[in-house]
Amino acid sequence: MGKPMKRLHVAAALRAHGCEPVRNRGGHEVWRCPCGQHTSAVPNHREITAGVVNSIQKQMPCLEEGWLQ
Repeated sequence: MGKPMKRLHVAAALRAHGCEPVRNRGGHEVWRCPCGQHTSAVPNHREITAGVVNSIQKQMPCLEEGWLQ
C-alpha cells in the first residue's frame, strides 16, 4: 500500500510523466495521461491519503510501474 503524499508532489509526478490537467472544478483537478485514454481526479487537498494515492496509480495504467513514489 502507498503512503500519504502532498498534492504538489502528485501533480509534479503526473507532469513529469507527460500527464496534463484537463479541468479543475469543485474539489478535484482532473488529469489525463499521455495516451489520452485514462483520466484521474486528484483532490484539492494539501495531503492526499494513501488510499487515494493508490487509486490514482490504478487509474493511470499506461504509466510505468512505481511512477508515483
